[in-house]
Amino acid sequence: MSYKILTDSACDLPFELLQENQVEVIGLVVNHDGKEYVEDNWQSMDMHQYYTSLQKGATPTTSQITPARFYDFFKPFLEKGEDLLYVGFSSSLSGTFGAANVAKNMLLEEFPDKKIMLLDSMAASAGFGLLVLEAAKKKAQGLSLEEVVTHLEELKFKTNHIFTVDDLNHLKRGGRISGFSATMGTMLSIKPILYMSKEGKLLNIDKVKGRKKSLHTMVDYLAKGLPNGPAEKVILAHGNCFDDATHLKQMILDKNLANEVMVTPLGMVIGAHTGANVINMVFFGKDREETVQKA
Repeated sequence: MSYKILTDSACDLPFELLQENQVEVIGLVVNHDGKEYVEDNWQSMDMHQYYTSLQKGATPTTSQITPARFYDFFKPFLEKGEDLLYVGFSSSLSGTFGAANVAKNMLLEEFPDKKIMLLDSMAASAGFGLLVLEAAKKKAQGLSLEEVVTHLEELKFKTNHIFTVDDLNHLKRGGRISGFSATMGTMLSIKPILYMSKEGKLLNIDKVKGRKKSLHTMVDYLAKGLPNGPAEKVILAHGNCFDDATHLKQMILDKNLANEVMVTPLGMVIGAHTGANVINMVFFGKDREETVQKA
């Protein structure tokens, strides 16, 4: 039976790459400067302008996708006779996945013979973007819908996210660190290194002084998180800091830690919570918790 792979825009992959892999995407909503934007891979908003506004104090808000929008997104594929696999933003960070499940239950009443499978990635940004690309790869290799889902479930907690942020005030606003820590960290140029736990929480695993040191530390965590040789693919999603991301890419390649390193802009939704100059490094490797364990 034919099936379609679907995802949402928080995966932070270029829409043209998703199209090449025959994946359809639905956009989350960002409210910025009095306007509502449906995330569309920077078609309706200039990335540099957006992140510059964040550095100047703008505080955009984000909205999850509603069940009604998911219903309208899913239904045409079912009407064509296709089953569905939706790989979505972590349920620990957004209600979007729950809304997709509401739409699924509504549609199964209309299409009781169809399969609608939802995978909670327990990942964010390019972390579940990696899972989406893996799903498309396995589908192209001839795996069934059920086989792809089983494979992704086995792989999702081996999806490592290691990232650093430049502006601690965004983490303060999100309740990740205290106001005092944000102020002192900014004064001392402290750069936290964070990861996403298996419970979907963003946790601090390290803190270093200066941007250069933070990038070197990320490379160290990548090396630690690889069980057997270089990663097949590493994705670096960045918040308007292409030069730093490119520098990190070269360090990874120089150390032969990846066969391919892809650099891509971070989207509006994730950027609203992290601020400008964030770099998120994602890769398949060891169990997430094992990668960040202290020696």
